Parts: sequence; structure tokens; C-alpha cells
Amino acid sequence: AAGGPASATSSASAPAPGPVTPTPVSPPTQTAGRPTQGIAPGDDVIAETQVDARQLPEGYPRSLTRSLDGKTLILQAEEGGCRRISARVGDQTAQQVVVLVAVLSAPKGQMCPDYIREIKIPLVLTAPLGSRTVVLRQG
Repeated sequence: AAGGPASATSSASAPAPGPVTPTPVSPPTQTAGRPTQGIAPGDDVIAETQVDARQLPEGYPRSLTRSLDGKTLILQAEEGGCRRISARVGDQTAQQVVVLVAVLSAPKGQMCPDYIREIKIPLVLTAPLGSRTVVLRQG
């Protein structure tokens, strides 16, 4: 099955002559590029029991979802004026996947714009997460 925005060209290219009937054939299944608040329709929540965040300092983002195929984790976080969040995949074993999370703050005394925005950081795995534990660490 083809995915992505390029697959929509065939149905929208030329309207059929006669009465125009919009496509009530099936509900949309491609939710990939659609911006949403909270958890995107194509994402799946990872159970808290599958996430080990004990080594993360207080205030670090811990909210994770995964793509339906399990090969991408999505770290959801709030980023603002002087606070920048980054994350990357560390070691991946048969038992666990390590995600290194970094929170960078501006130097003391620097003026910061007053805003907060929701960000989603995709973390691509070499294999689907399955039942492996996600270990969040500072890094």
C-alpha cells in the first residue's frame, strides 16, 4: 500500500462529468501528516510500565507515544524561550531501548522570549519497540 501525500493525486486530478459525488467510500486512513493536539490519531500510547524514567532529572519530558508500526517513538515536550529540548536514541538491545534526553537552558541573566510550544521529537528505532522497555536518561 502506498502511503504519504503523493498518493492523493489520482482521485483529485479530474472531476467526473455529470453529478459530482464526493467520495463517501471510506473514512480517511492516512493520518500521518495531520497536525493535532495531544496524541495524533496514528500514534499509540506506550504504557507507563514500559517506560523507565527513574534516571531522568525532575522537569524533563517523559511523555512518549509510538507510531503504529512501533519503529518510531515520539517524545512530546514543552519548549520555551530559554529552554531547548533534544533527544536521541542510544543503545538498543533485545530488552530495552535507551533514549537520551537533553534540556538546555540559556546562560543566567540572558533575556528570554516568553512563550511555550509543544514539540514532538521523532526517534527512529532499528526494529519495532514491541515489549522492550524504554529507558529515559539524561544526555
